[in-house]
Amino acid sequence: MIKKPNLLILEGLPTISGGQQVLLDMIPAMQAISNPSAMLPDTGPLAEALQKQFIPCSLAPLGTYTLVKKTPKDVFNYILRLPWLTHITWQKIRKEAIDLVYANSARTFVWGSLAAALTKRPIIWHHHNLLADKKTLALLRTVGRLPAVQRIICVSEEARQQFPNLKDKTIVIPNGVDIDKFRPLPTLGTTIRQELGIPPESHVVGLVGDIIELKGQQTLLEAVTTLYPKIYCLIVGDSRANDATSAAYTQRLKKMAGEKIIFTGRRKDLPAVLNALDLLVIASERETGPLVLLESLACGTPVLSTPVGRAPNLLAKEALFPIGDATALRKRLQSWLNDPPKLLDAKTAARDLVCSRASLEQFRSRVQAEIKNVLTQSI
Repeated sequence: MIKKPNLLILEGLPTISGGQQVLLDMIPAMQAISNPSAMLPDTGPLAEALQKQFIPCSLAPLGTYTLVKKTPKDVFNYILRLPWLTHITWQKIRKEAIDLVYANSARTFVWGSLAAALTKRPIIWHHHNLLADKKTLALLRTVGRLPAVQRIICVSEEARQQFPNLKDKTIVIPNGVDIDKFRPLPTLGTTIRQELGIPPESHVVGLVGDIIELKGQQTLLEAVTTLYPKIYCLIVGDSRANDATSAAYTQRLKKMAGEKIIFTGRRKDLPAVLNALDLLVIASERETGPLVLLESLACGTPVLSTPVGRAPNLLAKEALFPIGDATALRKRLQSWLNDPPKLLDAKTAARDLVCSRASLEQFRSRVQAEIKNVLTQSI
């Protein structure tokens, strides 16, 4: 029997947001061709989910950093930790005879690549974000030149364009969604509405994601304030752990929220929550390809979105609104919610679109092929 190669996953967050869910979705495909293990910054939901899939986890605490623009303190902390993170990763690669490193977070790209280079092992970057910090981009563009960096999988063309000097290493593989897990389930949606005390005749809209300014929850709240009493609004998610800016933003939103704004916190029953919505709203300033866009469409729940990520390619123009424009979003909500036939047609079209263009199996097969190619070249 041929021994499977050993694959080390590096992740920069202990919680489960879009990029971490993509990783969890990829695990079965990784296990089919390798023996994966993971290094995480802390215990938490992601470690628990990986361990349920029989992925051994170890810890590499990264420290905390500002979400967007990096401060001098962030730079100092990163420089201070970089040698140690590189060293413990180097040790793990040698001790466990790792054949390939798979970095699933931009926060792990640098020290993961240095450790891979020192042990003469290849590394794949899976890049999920648009980076606003020029210092970080410059560093990644430099480190990406290392021969150890064999492939950079980007979730969108916009993400790929951040590495103009690495075109020969980058490839765009858009995310996919589990169309069996995320599917129209009206009964579950009704249960969620009952749990939250929402009358059956009410319209329900929602936004799903970490409560950070980039996600635009404030735009949605401003848009729905004049639509009462016919509409309920769900804010699904929570502030990021150990992030004072995110916590302050969350408190600001709660102060401006009316009685029909419901903060649900993080939910583990997202398919049911999405089925409870008439419309999902994505109000982000920047996105590469939010997974919840696909998840909502797979549930047959139409989406109104800013023109970010894959939204312009997957949604009709009338489903898009300008970033930060609460008035435009309010008009879109009124137009869609006051036209039941239009909403019904959109539900059917949403499901059909995802099944044909963005299934999880399509995504898994493409990423798995890239992993196989790098392993074939290195072993």
